[in-house]
Amino acid sequence: MAGEGLHFKSADFEAWESRYRANFFNSLGGYKSFNLLISRNSEGVLNAAPFFSVQHIGSNPPLLSLIFRPHTVERHSLENFRASGLATINAVSAEIVDQAHQAAAKYPREVSELEAVGLNAVQRDFSIPFLKESHLGIGLQWVSEQKIHANNTLMVVASILEVHLNKPEALLNDGFIEQHRLNTVSVNGLDTYYLPKPLKRLAYPESNSKPKEKAWPKKN
Repeated sequence: MAGEGLHFKSADFEAWESRYRANFFNSLGGYKSFNLLISRNSEGVLNAAPFFSVQHIGSNPPLLSLIFRPHTVERHSLENFRASGLATINAVSAEIVDQAHQAAAKYPREVSELEAVGLNAVQRDFSIPFLKESHLGIGLQWVSEQKIHANNTLMVVASILEVHLNKPEALLNDGFIEQHRLNTVSVNGLDTYYLPKPLKRLAYPESNSKPKEKAWPKKN
């Protein structure tokens, strides 16, 4: 590597202490969305788990994917979602980041993380409740799971059945959701949170033209 930058190779990765290695690789990919996945077990207890791995899969049909750690120990969210086929994903805003972070602690199956951390569920026209304090909630239906054999994690694909947006002013007339108006938090690594701000929007790239700034659409 030219200059005074750092350069790491596989031998360095193997020599690192485990927590250092986890922090490095968890932050290497940059900012991710921070959400709480709410599911319900057969006894009716609501589970709330932080998720940094929600990815857009497609718009037609609308699909998301979530990565679950290896199912070698109890995974309440995975087991509940798999059994019931339904869950909700709720965007975390700056106002509740402490409680959402705390929801990652290991609570017994019979304890609802929502109650334990001081958050609330709200029942809408969907079998699984949404997070009352969230400005953006998504109702999900399980579609499929695929084991990633390289590390035994699971990629679950889910269909988006409904969306609740409690700040209509965040939806522009071209369909874009201004997440910064929802105070939506981003995360880098496992414990560092950010509030993003918009930089610009650019027009669809064409091979025969230079990048062109796009007018900011009006709100609905």
